[in-house]
Amino acid sequence: MVAARIPGLIWIFVTFTASLVIQIVSGSSVLHCTSFSLLIIMFSTLYWFSNRFLPRRAWMYFVVQGLIVYGSAFLMYNVSVTIIALFPLLLGQLVGMVGRNRVAFFVILSGLSIIASVIIIPNEGLFTYFVIVIPATLIIVAYAAIFFKQVNARIRTQQILQELEEAHHQVENLTLYSERQRMARDLHDTLAQGIAGIKMQLEAINAHLTSGNQERAQQIAQLAMKGASSVLADSRIVIDDLRLHEENIDLEYILRENTQQFTTATAIPCSLDYGVMQSQSPKVTEHLSRIVSECLLNIARYSKASEVFISITSTLDTHIRLKVEDNGVGFDTEEISNKQGHYGLIGMKERVRILGGEIRISSTLGEGTTVTVSIPENGED
Repeated sequence: MVAARIPGLIWIFVTFTASLVIQIVSGSSVLHCTSFSLLIIMFSTLYWFSNRFLPRRAWMYFVVQGLIVYGSAFLMYNVSVTIIALFPLLLGQLVGMVGRNRVAFFVILSGLSIIASVIIIPNEGLFTYFVIVIPATLIIVAYAAIFFKQVNARIRTQQILQELEEAHHQVENLTLYSERQRMARDLHDTLAQGIAGIKMQLEAINAHLTSGNQERAQQIAQLAMKGASSVLADSRIVIDDLRLHEENIDLEYILRENTQQFTTATAIPCSLDYGVMQSQSPKVTEHLSRIVSECLLNIARYSKASEVFISITSTLDTHIRLKVEDNGVGFDTEEISNKQGHYGLIGMKERVRILGGEIRISSTLGEGTTVTVSIPENGED
């Protein structure tokens, strides 16, 4: 609020200069001029440090400043000049302090006005009081009211922006924490469990080779190779999911790369029908590609499918429809929904909600699973 006090300080300096010139021209003594100057310096100092008094010591501040104004006025040849100039300045501060407390404002305003009228009217007459003092006071009060209203609005806006920024940082931290937790679960389910299984198979192979049972060791080695391929497929899908943060690639490229790597790693044919002509926003690209990655990861883990089909098309109602189908073993959707710990399914639903869309999962035991996602073309605004 320092900037808000600078115009007032300039006004005090102008008033002091004009009053001093009037005193010198009128033949005031050096003592009068010196006393007047000291009082104005005191008034200016208190005005500049008024934030230390307002609003807790407001009454003391206004009483002291009022006494200084009236005291300096009596030292002048023209009594009303200082009061007319500095009295509205105090009223402006009063407006900024009391705000919406109208009772306090009118009480203090009435008191100061009565004192001013008692001093000015006997010396200058009614003309000076009603034609100069009252209009000047009303103008200053109106200006102060508008000024402090703008200042308070600006302060409030800055507070709101700061709160929004803090909320944004909290959301970012929570999102980052959630993503780390999900990545940790995915890595645990792919690398940790897969490597642990391969380690057990290698120990079994070593035991059979030691005992001379090479045929059984070779069978277990085949199983270990197959398990390693499965772990490799899962880890690649997880790595692609992480890599999406670092690259700005279009959705079609990401999906085709994912399907190719999925087929290479699992030997399960995966076809992609991409029928969306317009490019997608980074937000839509990120969430849709991760939904597809999650679907492929679940297919590689659980479905035992021999074929996967992915399609993404534009609809007549300006929506994008994603469909991931497999011919695997399927599952009971009701049973899965009632179980705890299915973080991948929860994550897909959350991503669809962020995009303002809908997700439907249908599955039949022994026939496969279909995941259908429908979102607005550019995601939810």
